[in-house]
Amino acid sequence: MATTNLSALLLGELQALSTEARRKHPEIKEAAERVIVTLRGIRATASAEIAAELAKSDEVISPFVLSCKSNNHRLASMSVQCLQQLISYRAVSPRSIQQTLSTLNSVIHLGMDIQVKILQMVLPLVTMYDNCVYGETLVDALHLCLALQKSRDPVVSNTAAAILRQVVVAVFDRVVAEDREHADDTDSDDNRDTRENDLTRTFAKDAFFVLQDLCLLVAGSDSIFIRTESVDQGLVLELIESVLVNHAAVVARHTAMVQILRERLAPFIVHFFAEKTSFTLAVRCIRVVWLFIRDLHADLPPECETLLSILTRLVDPSSNAQPSKTAPTSGFPLFYRVLAMEVLRNTLGDAKLLHRLYKQFDGRNAAGNDSEDCHVVADVLKAVGKAAVERPELRTSSSDGIPDASSAGPVAGDGNGSTDSKQVGAHSCSLRIEMHKLLDKHEPPLMPEPYLAYLAFTAILSIANGLAGQVLPLCSENVVCHAPATVRSPGSVLDPELAASLKDEQVLSIKGLVQESWSVLLSVYTFYLAVCVDDVLFKQIMDTMQKLVQVSGAFGLNEARDGFLILLCRSCLPQAAIADHERQLQQGHARRSIGRPPSDEPAAENSDEPAAIQTALPLVTTSLAGTAFTLNKRQVECLRAVVACAQYLGSVLGPMWYPVLVTLQQADDLLFQSRNMPSAATLSGTAAAGSTASLSNGQQSKAASRRASVLAAKKDEAGQIVSSELALVRSDYMRMLGFVRTCGRDAIVWAMGALCVLGADLSTVPEDAELQAEEKSMRTMPRIIHRRLSAVLNRPTFAIELLREFAVGNADLFVGAAADASKGKGVWRMIMRHLLATATHLHAPAAMRTQACCAISDIVLKAMDFVSLAELQPADESEQLAPSFIDKVASGEAQVSILTPLLQMMRGTAGEEPDQSIRFVDVSKLTLDTVYQLLQASGRSIRRAWGVVFDIILSVLEEPSSSSMAVETLAGTESRKPGYLMRCVFPCLQLICSDYLEDLPPHCLRRCVECLALFGRQNEDLNIALTAVGQAWTLCDFFQRLESSPLSDSDAPELVSSTLAAAADLAVAEVWWSEELGELSARRTQQVLWILLLHSLAQLGCDRRHEVRLGAIQTLFRTLDMHGNAFDAWLWDAVVWAVVLPLARYVLTQRAHVFELVREHRLDELLEDAQDEAARIANQSGVVVEDPARLYGKQWDETAATALQGASRVWALPQAAVENIGCADQAWQCIWQLIQAFYVGEPAASICQCVPALELKPDVQVSADFVNTQAATATAEAAEAAIQRARLRTRDSMTAATGCVSALVSSQKLAAEPGWRIAWKAWLAMGALATAVPESAGSNFNEDGHGAAVVTQDALCAYLCLSATIVNASGGPEWFTETDAQALLQLAQVVLMYVDIPLQAADDCKMTAVQTQVLDIVLLILDDHVHGCLDSAAATALAAADLAKLAVLPYVLREQHSALNSSAIAQRTRTQFLPMAGRLNALDSTFGGQPERKRMGRAVRPTFCALAASALDHLGRVLSSASSEALLAQALLSGVWQDAIVAMGMHMVMPLASEDQARASDWFVRAVSSGMKQLRQAAANADASKALTSAWTAVGSVLPLAMDIPQETLELHKDSSSTRYERAISEASSCGLGTAAQIRILDAIAAASLEYVVDESADAEQPIEMAAFWPVLVRILEWGAAAAPEPVVLLGTGGGVDVQDLTMACFTWLFRMASRVADGGSAAGWVSKAAMPALVRRSAMALDAFVSDKRLVGKSPLPQSRIVLVRLVLQGLAQLQCHPAALECTVGSDLAMRAASGTAAHIFALYDSLVGLIAVPDPEMLPLVQQCLKRVSSEIFG
Repeated sequence: MATTNLSALLLGELQALSTEARRKHPEIKEAAERVIVTLRGIRATASAEIAAELAKSDEVISPFVLSCKSNNHRLASMSVQCLQQLISYRAVSPRSIQQTLSTLNSVIHLGMDIQVKILQMVLPLVTMYDNCVYGETLVDALHLCLALQKSRDPVVSNTAAAILRQVVVAVFDRVVAEDREHADDTDSDDNRDTRENDLTRTFAKDAFFVLQDLCLLVAGSDSIFIRTESVDQGLVLELIESVLVNHAAVVARHTAMVQILRERLAPFIVHFFAEKTSFTLAVRCIRVVWLFIRDLHADLPPECETLLSILTRLVDPSSNAQPSKTAPTSGFPLFYRVLAMEVLRNTLGDAKLLHRLYKQFDGRNAAGNDSEDCHVVADVLKAVGKAAVERPELRTSSSDGIPDASSAGPVAGDGNGSTDSKQVGAHSCSLRIEMHKLLDKHEPPLMPEPYLAYLAFTAILSIANGLAGQVLPLCSENVVCHAPATVRSPGSVLDPELAASLKDEQVLSIKGLVQESWSVLLSVYTFYLAVCVDDVLFKQIMDTMQKLVQVSGAFGLNEARDGFLILLCRSCLPQAAIADHERQLQQGHARRSIGRPPSDEPAAENSDEPAAIQTALPLVTTSLAGTAFTLNKRQVECLRAVVACAQYLGSVLGPMWYPVLVTLQQADDLLFQSRNMPSAATLSGTAAAGSTASLSNGQQSKAASRRASVLAAKKDEAGQIVSSELALVRSDYMRMLGFVRTCGRDAIVWAMGALCVLGADLSTVPEDAELQAEEKSMRTMPRIIHRRLSAVLNRPTFAIELLREFAVGNADLFVGAAADASKGKGVWRMIMRHLLATATHLHAPAAMRTQACCAISDIVLKAMDFVSLAELQPADESEQLAPSFIDKVASGEAQVSILTPLLQMMRGTAGEEPDQSIRFVDVSKLTLDTVYQLLQASGRSIRRAWGVVFDIILSVLEEPSSSSMAVETLAGTESRKPGYLMRCVFPCLQLICSDYLEDLPPHCLRRCVECLALFGRQNEDLNIALTAVGQAWTLCDFFQRLESSPLSDSDAPELVSSTLAAAADLAVAEVWWSEELGELSARRTQQVLWILLLHSLAQLGCDRRHEVRLGAIQTLFRTLDMHGNAFDAWLWDAVVWAVVLPLARYVLTQRAHVFELVREHRLDELLEDAQDEAARIANQSGVVVEDPARLYGKQWDETAATALQGASRVWALPQAAVENIGCADQAWQCIWQLIQAFYVGEPAASICQCVPALELKPDVQVSADFVNTQAATATAEAAEAAIQRARLRTRDSMTAATGCVSALVSSQKLAAEPGWRIAWKAWLAMGALATAVPESAGSNFNEDGHGAAVVTQDALCAYLCLSATIVNASGGPEWFTETDAQALLQLAQVVLMYVDIPLQAADDCKMTAVQTQVLDIVLLILDDHVHGCLDSAAATALAAADLAKLAVLPYVLREQHSALNSSAIAQRTRTQFLPMAGRLNALDSTFGGQPERKRMGRAVRPTFCALAASALDHLGRVLSSASSEALLAQALLSGVWQDAIVAMGMHMVMPLASEDQARASDWFVRAVSSGMKQLRQAAANADASKALTSAWTAVGSVLPLAMDIPQETLELHKDSSSTRYERAISEASSCGLGTAAQIRILDAIAAASLEYVVDESADAEQPIEMAAFWPVLVRILEWGAAAAPEPVVLLGTGGGVDVQDLTMACFTWLFRMASRVADGGSAAGWVSKAAMPALVRRSAMALDAFVSDKRLVGKSPLPQSRIVLVRLVLQGLAQLQCHPAALECTVGSDLAMRAASGTAAHIFALYDSLVGLIAVPDPEMLPLVQQCLKRVSSEIFG
């Protein structure tokens, strides 16, 4: 905390001080200890409280004072440090301050560190102890700073100077506080007394004495108060500057201080500039001068005037300003001028300061308050202006308007001309730091030569900104435009209310300042507009000039306004280039001047104009067509400034509108023509870069080509820039015209009159008699030359364009509709008279005539808007329009006067011969455009003239007459193009369709449909045809909204289907075109209109142009989708039979025809009709059609797809009553036949036969071999038809047809059995025909002409996905029969066999999309819906049989050598998929030498591994879920169960993947474990012995392979000598199942086998079905019992634990089979007889091997596995109950016979082996051997 820090600091320092002084200075030690006692006695904890307690005692500083007096540096340093802390905490007694200062003064010689610490204490002493640091105490503090400032150490010296400056400022800060305290006690009337007696106050007196001493010291005199010796003059000036900067107001408040400055400082400054001095002092002194001028000009006026005069003479030595006696003369260094200019710039830049100075000095003359002629500010302005223009070399060499940024001249160099080209600006002509701010420099810096001129010019800019800042806030743009003329002085725009609120003197003084300075400003701006300045400076010039024009106009200073405005107008144009252009025109053409002689020399100069204006070239009003020069960017900016000024001062410009508009016209011409013309700099740079004088001919040609490309790129870039500039300028002056109306009638008349005069200048139109006075005043404007040019113009004329814009924007004003119509009185007549004169003048330029016509049209249309408004506006709202105008509209006078110009334009112009009339195409086009716009604006008023409108529209489509041919001859190239007038009239029809259908009567609606159909069929303009098709939407929407009355039964028309012939003749539509129509609300009228519209769209859908027919078809079917709910039964019948089906059949036939032509390479017939049109379209679009055959194929594919998809949606529409139409089933069959033909690629002849016989019912039967693709391609004709279909189908057609099927299957027609049967049959036929591959098919059978696959995975998947939808759509059990299910599965297999489809990825790990869908179809048979239609057992058998085939398919195709490959399932699968295998082999042989085809995925050989694995999983689930006896019996009798066992066995012994083997073994175990006994029970009531035999045979065939036992091994005699041979075979051939899996399989089969016969009696015979299986099982168990490894002693390796487990499992099952007791009862005797011999042989082998091994190893232990095995054998032998007669006994004794026939016969047979175990004593084995011997003895001896 702070308190702790203070106490700790003081205690620590005092103790250190005491320790340091205890020997040599005991008095210091005692003083320190006293202070320590005092400090410890203070109980306060806060820092402020401790400091307050310490400040009460004078003894606190005694140890520190004594230490300082000791002259010991260490003690003094510690003491000064402590004193600094005490002072900062105000802990020093005020009584001790003087002693403290004396002490500090005594140790300043002890070192720099102590001096710095002393300086750090001076300022806190003065500021924190102001109540005691004054007078002499203050002098001591100042002495400390002054003494240390003289130190030789720069750190100490600079620190002392800084502290001294702060102390002096602090002295005056105290005066501020003191004055504030006495302000409340002094009234305003006593200010003078206070000023006279202000030195009686302590702080004011100190400040006065300090200021007085500073003034004395700077002048070299002795100080009085401070009493110091000489001080550095620069330091004193710095201190004075600090005082004036911070407390000039304090000095001004105290008379004595002001007097000191007047008597001491001002004379010094005046004498200072009388002689040369150092740069440092000059900087310091000039800064003080600036403070005098800025802050003390009101208190020291004479001195300020003198200083301003001195600065003026410094800047301009030749100035006539009245200098003082000591004024500077010439010969001063340059930095004097720069410093003075910087001060003047600051002065002129402060607008309020400049205004105060002007009012104080020059303004007294204007107000008449001063008899003397004071012109201080005027002299300053002149001096600054002269300095700004004193370097003429800054101007560019060519005075051609404002120079571009790229034309910069030299601004700095060595004087020899070798200078760098730079721009005048802050970057190149200024210092990094202003000179008067360089306080630390002893020498002036190097300056750019134009730096002084740049300073002067920036000062001028500051003046302009300052004047604008004071004047423009008094008059806003709103005031300029809206203030009435009665409250303004002539030519003034100053807001009178704001001006009245100010003092008159202030307004007059500002105006006087503007009037005094404008000529100087104008001359400077004239100079610098010819100087190449940088962008920032140029922007400032433009802004300030614009402000000066506005300021001059605001004050009514017309001369100044016109001067600046004319300068801007002339500067923004390339005057020299225009003058040269004029000379060239005079040499080539004859002209006559208007008001001026047609000479090259300008007219007589106006002597009243300023000299700067008189030296500029005049404005010329000629057209600048064909010029090779343009405006640069800066001239464009200047032009925009002119527009802004005219907009601001529009109400007071008067005749000045003319030069402004002349300038805008010239600039507009130049910008328009230079859009595609590079600048001069670009051309020169390109020419310089492309010099090829020294190159060879070849090199020159390359260089020329390269130069041309560079020039073209730069030309494009320059054109883009100029276009943007032109847009900006035009937007500016259009905005300017928008403000003219608000400026009053005079401004409107002057502006429009100026435009009319400009228009007459460029044409031969005679002068207007009504404009003679205004024209004369404008043509007599100074410095303007007027020309007339009769030439062909290539662009809109500026004057006419502006007239049009203004007249259109203010049409209400001119026609008298506006409330302020008096402003436009006579202007309408003036504008229309000029435009009509131009438009109807025979010799007027074509461009001007066309432009005038367009202007008249636009104005008339705008005026008609107000006529329509007057007609539609209610009477109570008529206040918006003038009452007189409403009366004219009611009488028709207004419409006549407005439309008269259009009539004159439409009737043409009289020719040179009598009775000759000339009509131009552009006029006709304009007339049609006007009709269109009149329809837009006034269509509701046409009423009964719609028939005439349609006659006009249809006349355009007729053959042109002779007069129209003449029109085309006279017209330009565009008008000769086909469909020119059609493109003009078609928008009228569009507008009628979009806006005025409700106003059309029924017969006009039918004509509207006819017009749309005709426009759609015309071949001249494709876009119009497409748009006409799209307009049908509008008619459909309108028809939808109509309300109709229902038809009675007697009036109901006959259905179309009943009147059509078998060919569905379309001529029935002719009746509808000629039928008489009733009211629009009549239902029959609406029926006719609807069917005519739809029939027209269908006809357009047969167009030869792809775009038209596609758009028409799309529109047709979208209409049916959106508006079908408005159709009744008659309409739907007509739509289906007269529109949809004929259209679909036509496009399919045409598509097939096109493809046949393409396949036969008969392209000439295909392209004959459209060749000319294609060439024309290609020329227009720039697109080259490389393969028209392929393009036409794609187009017709798209057309057919669109038509069929739309037709399919008709049956799927919920609102479509297609089931109620006539012959609905025949129509349903027809659409399916068309889709089938489209999908499979039927030829055109076959499609034409897809017309159903309306009197016959469709055939819907599906035969058993319906999907037999082999039979479908058996004959040569059938194979050729299949190949032909493959050539006619495409990928897009198949995709589209599949989409059609998707739409149709959602139709309600599938809810009835006939409809479903038709769909089912067609769907099956589509798949069968599409996948039929004849044997003669080549490798490219499934490829189009470009090598792309036609039938793809996606196409077949999309097709197969629909199977579930179609099957589930069947509504009853009798619909979907077993034959249908077989056909469905057969179709899935056929699709699977179609191997020509590209295989994008290998199918060994993941099924392909088609395989997935095929598997889904198989599983579909197991669906609940199918089970509801079929017998569940039959359905399960069908699905399981197919799953088994799919599961063994990879093995059949691989042709692997295995016993299972000869199974029945393998044979059936091989037979069924033989064609696929043959096709695969053929494709492999074809692509064998083309590896790139395989990489592309073309017919890569599939493996079907993933499909087989998935099928096996589903097969296992099906068998596992088959719990009913009927299902099991069906599976057994049909062979499905056997097939499944074999399939699982194949996947176990020949796995396709590791996980596949595991799943197969799992399913196999499940099937055997749970199925064998159930199969026997399920087949008990049927003759199933053969089926059961095949089932056990299948299990028996799988088991040896699963156990890795070759077949030859099973056939060997099983004895001990063959053990090693069997083991060798087992280790050599392995299926990879693993011992654990083998044990699991063996357990399952053995358990199932025993469970199968568990219920048989002991005397039962062996079942027939197991006769072949059981010996195999026993031999396998015997083999497994011998599979344990040899001992370690013999083999040298560890035994296998897994094989040991297998051996033990086999022994276990042998014991179970040999036992007479089974689980839950007795076992059959035949089982024991089969197993017992094998058990005895393997037990003897195991015991004998143990005995021999034990003898060999001696006392060494045997492996534990051998011991466990022997123990298992002995335990089993001891517990086994042998079946009687299980072993054959060859011994003849009674005892032997008894033993052999007893339950221990097996032990008797092993007696020798057991005795051998006794000979090899083993503690673990002996008890078991004894148990066995005891049992046999009990059997023998009872």
